[in-house]
Amino acid sequence: MNYDLVLVGGGLQNALVALAALARHPDARIAMVEAGPELGGSHTWSFHAGDLSPRMAAVVEGLVVCRWPAYQVAFPGLERRIDRAYASITSARLHAVLVGALQRPGCRLLLGARATEVRPGSVALEGGERLAGSTVVDARGPSAPAQGDGGAGFQKFLGLELELLRPAPGRLALPMIMDARLPQEDGFRFMYALPLARDRILLEDTLFSDGPDLDEPLLERRILAYAGAAGLATGRVLRRERGVLPLPLAAPRMRVEPGLVEGGYRGGWFHPTTGYSLPAAARLAEALAEAPPGRPEPASLARLQSEHVEQARFFALLNRLLFRATPPAKRWNALARFHRLPEETVERFYAMRTRPSDRARILLGRPPRGISLWKAMRELRAPGGGA
Repeated sequence: MNYDLVLVGGGLQNALVALAALARHPDARIAMVEAGPELGGSHTWSFHAGDLSPRMAAVVEGLVVCRWPAYQVAFPGLERRIDRAYASITSARLHAVLVGALQRPGCRLLLGARATEVRPGSVALEGGERLAGSTVVDARGPSAPAQGDGGAGFQKFLGLELELLRPAPGRLALPMIMDARLPQEDGFRFMYALPLARDRILLEDTLFSDGPDLDEPLLERRILAYAGAAGLATGRVLRRERGVLPLPLAAPRMRVEPGLVEGGYRGGWFHPTTGYSLPAAARLAEALAEAPPGRPEPASLARLQSEHVEQARFFALLNRLLFRATPPAKRWNALARFHRLPEETVERFYAMRTRPSDRARILLGRPPRGISLWKAMRELRAPGGGA
């Protein structure tokens, strides 16, 4: 069979591509190839209400496991509630929804299948089978091309989903997306807390570091210590998730050509500063679903790619200021300063929809404490360094 779409990698990006395509074209022929035993791995993806178009919000609705009306951030000298809705998706829900969605004529889900060759219009699998499709979307995870030139910093984390023996204290009834009131070790460090239910919470010890090494036993001890200090009565560890994600210091080199699109982290469709992947992945999925399945409009994709690169270039500059011009232990000051800005600016920042006025607010004014001004000026003056 010739498919409209052959999706290589069963993570968030291709899940959104499949769901968006089937919502717009119920008869679309889709093959999804995933090397692991389940779709999505062991991950939690979160997003802000302003990240999605109305159409993609409807597509994503069935994946959402939790919603909150607001979220919180905390830094030394700053505690703030931001009244913008926040939501989370789990890999378990993603797997269940996608398995159901692909159980229709013309669609095929291949788990435990590894691609050995990915080319425009064609994917070869271990064992010799070859899948043909009008468009192949390769979203197998981070790759060197997605980092662009100039290297990368790293966002790395360990997350523990913990059983709660009693409900969390009121101050953790809303997500805490950054609690940086912690010893600043190995870069900018914060705790991320998602109250998933009355009897479950996800805590992630997260670092913006110069290197990719992840000391999981240390981070687990720190998570459990944080839970105790926060007054959480915890029981079993229900689930673990980990990640080491490149935060590029230059705009990504993106591959979008007839018959082949690199998506997700592999293709640079993510937020270079926060590591959030859903907003950019959703825009690519929507663009691929707009035209007849497997036949995206080249001009539409080119326009979307151009808009994304423009935003990514600004965020790569922020990464250079963070990783090259600011000592690791002082990086939290830049994030604290940013989270004092108006809610509308913060919302557009996370959505990768910044305006020139937003960029001016972020870059201008009193510099964050600890930044080296001469190093910052060097980065701003570098080719492509302007906002």
